[in-house]
Amino acid sequence: MTKIRDLVVIGGGAGGLVVASVAAQLGLDVVLINKEEAMGGDCLHYGCVPSKALLKSASVAHVMREANRWGIKSVAPDVEMQTVNQAIKKAIDTIQVHDSRERFEELGCEVIAGEARFISPSQIETAGKKISAKRFVVATGSYAWIPPIKGLQQVSFLTNEDMFSLPKLPKSLIILGGGPIGVEMAQAYSRLGSKVIIVELTPRLLFRMDETSSKILSDVLTEEGVSLVLNNEVIEVAEQDGSKQVMLKNGDTLQAEALLVAVGRRPVVETLDLEKANIDFDLSGIKVNRKMQTNNKKIYACGDVTGEIPLTHVAELQAGTVIANMIFKMPKKISYDVIPAVVYTEPEVAQVGISVEQCKTLSKGEIYQFNIDQLDRAVTDNNKKGVAKILTDKGRIVGAHIIAPHAGEMIHELALAIQEKMKVSKITSLVHAYPSYSQLNKRLAGQYYKERLFSPFTKKIVALFNRFS
Repeated sequence: MTKIRDLVVIGGGAGGLVVASVAAQLGLDVVLINKEEAMGGDCLHYGCVPSKALLKSASVAHVMREANRWGIKSVAPDVEMQTVNQAIKKAIDTIQVHDSRERFEELGCEVIAGEARFISPSQIETAGKKISAKRFVVATGSYAWIPPIKGLQQVSFLTNEDMFSLPKLPKSLIILGGGPIGVEMAQAYSRLGSKVIIVELTPRLLFRMDETSSKILSDVLTEEGVSLVLNNEVIEVAEQDGSKQVMLKNGDTLQAEALLVAVGRRPVVETLDLEKANIDFDLSGIKVNRKMQTNNKKIYACGDVTGEIPLTHVAELQAGTVIANMIFKMPKKISYDVIPAVVYTEPEVAQVGISVEQCKTLSKGEIYQFNIDQLDRAVTDNNKKGVAKILTDKGRIVGAHIIAPHAGEMIHELALAIQEKMKVSKITSLVHAYPSYSQLNKRLAGQYYKERLFSPFTKKIVALFNRFS
């Protein structure tokens, strides 16, 4: 008789691991299937974690060159990619322990390394065995999308999976794509010593983020030596004597030792045989409702495979929604209204809530701005470039956009304000330590009251009080 398991989780990234660990600890019979032996997904091995470790190494190299800004003699860094790679690997290995096969087996999961595919709505096949289950969670993540550019498949190019184990530093690097991955890798490799060019199809970097933040980051990257080719299209790629030739629509040709393709990602759906499970999907991902259910009510999905916001913390949010609905039978619907997004360049770029353009359509919408060069902590650190904005509607914070050191940390106070529908006064009334970067939020919120406090009407009231005092 075929054993029917309680739950099969396909994918060992952020979303899948959250579901599997909770389900196993609650006593369910869980099978966890991951394509690779090492679990943790792209975030741990090819994304969030190694990129931040690389950016840290690059930041140290940059500080060494720029040390005279802080009264210390500048020196040229000696960059060896082998030792940089070791630092990256150390970070991955440290976090890997939490995501290890051994840990999940100790929790009670059966862990299988291999690809899985559906053979019916209630059965999958993996590693030569068939497994039936009451419920399934698909969390297979995404992969780097390779655009159909003439000649690209005939040259040796890099993706995010290659950038954290290069044997040597490329003398020059062309990056296709000016999104988060593109700008982070551009700054990192430029600071390590590569000559970097970004080619972006749209008119500006980080096209989905605040325009002011985009402009400031472009200026920073340009000052650091990164060349920007914006509003242009790559029509052909070739390779000659180990050099990559990139032909643009405007007739220009770019040349570099290495080529990184970072133009977007696609969900992993092709290998799953989802049709046999009667699951609706397309190239943008598996279709789910707000409970993270597919049209097959016994099968859920979470993470990048859903085609929603491709962020690790969103995958974890989706996993929590799956757990509430699938295990506890609590009718919980997901909301993406308050999702912080951060780009980890220097300065960092962070945003949450609505955009400036959306705010302008509100009848009571208002936009307030504060420049970081007016913040005392930024002055002591000699950080001059950065801007913060809050967007309000009827006195409540509905959006925030920051480009500044530690923006990724500061954005969460404003995210909480949006989530709890706080008025601006809640931020201004909270004591913020001096001198800290967090004071930026208080000073920013203070702009809301500045116009009201020093208005002609207020001055008349004060004059009246003063007259009779």
